[in-house]
Amino acid sequence: MVWIVPPELEDVVHAAARAALGDAPLATAALTKAIIDRSRRYTSERDRPATDRTGDLAARAMFFTVADAMKIAIPLGELRHRGALPAATPLRIVDLGAGCGAMSLGAIVALTAPGVPGPPAAGSRDPAEPPAPGPGGAPRLEITAIDRDTGALAIARDAVRQLAVRRGVDVTVTTRDEDVTRARLPPADLVVIGTLLNELAPAARLELVDRALASIGDDGAVIVIEPALRDTARALHELRDEILRSGATGPGRRGHIFAPCTRTLLPCPALTDPSDWCHEDRALQLPRRTAELARLTHLRDGGMKFAYLVIRRQPVTIVEDPAAWRMVSAPMPAKGKLEIIGCSAAGRLPIRLLRRHRAPHNRGIEAADRGDVLVVDAAPDDARLEITGETRVERIEPAKR
Repeated sequence: MVWIVPPELEDVVHAAARAALGDAPLATAALTKAIIDRSRRYTSERDRPATDRTGDLAARAMFFTVADAMKIAIPLGELRHRGALPAATPLRIVDLGAGCGAMSLGAIVALTAPGVPGPPAAGSRDPAEPPAPGPGGAPRLEITAIDRDTGALAIARDAVRQLAVRRGVDVTVTTRDEDVTRARLPPADLVVIGTLLNELAPAARLELVDRALASIGDDGAVIVIEPALRDTARALHELRDEILRSGATGPGRRGHIFAPCTRTLLPCPALTDPSDWCHEDRALQLPRRTAELARLTHLRDGGMKFAYLVIRRQPVTIVEDPAAWRMVSAPMPAKGKLEIIGCSAAGRLPIRLLRRHRAPHNRGIEAADRGDVLVVDAAPDDARLEITGETRVERIEPAKR
């Protein structure tokens, strides 16, 4: 599946950035330089501050906001297809560390795309029932965006309002210039924490997630999205374990892991080997202007890379079957066999199909990719899960549109 950033999302971000910053920082030469500089500070030079704050804001808005926006569509799609989106109307979203609004803009697209049902009507948990609609049948949204960067918030507010008009959606947006580590969080149905926890100390990460969970209702969810770097992803795995550990031994205030894990046990198997980490790499189609910036800067090679965690107050699993394995690698075809790394209650192991064992009822593994779930009616040994000619394999795409 290819995730598509709609052109109107790019259009509204560009219009908002131009209104806030003027034309000079958006010129191609200046912008490409600023994008490359910001990319280095996202990865190898994380402690170096920006020398040109206007250029940096232009890079964040014109490139990274557009390129990152659809990351939120994967966890939202997984919640929706399990009937686990909150039932409230309007749907209240708190965007922490909102920046230029990538997560809010992506949420508008994901929750209001043609043919996408909204959350269940209040008082109902049947996802087949229609929501209380906004204009055009789309659910109504109330977004509170919190960040310390007033310039970025101004772009986010303008872009969100324009996108709502473009898509005929009833969206109310409020921005708050506050430190997210101290801000009072309003009651919410979804709290989104995008590319923020990696900037905080471990204790502050946990405290922020705790406060986010305290702000949602019983059917709410907290969605954390982090960079796909080894250190930031592994820190997210450690946070996952701390949430599970606290739920088992503490007062149970921190909730339950919904995604990406089918495994609800401690510890996260990716933490066993320091070279392992779990992340997404989804095919992405960028709109024209952002795709050209990607070509000029040699960034974003067609993949949408990130690590994420979805935490709910109520224990709902992404797939009910205990034989479910989440695919945590790309397929690895070789002569006479196909392997892919899966993670489940049994651990993190290769799943292997030898060519001579191919059969109509196990062909699901041949279509599987990173992020899919395989339900397999066989048990692994210590080395791998072997798919034989008798093994049945069902492939599930948890976020399928």
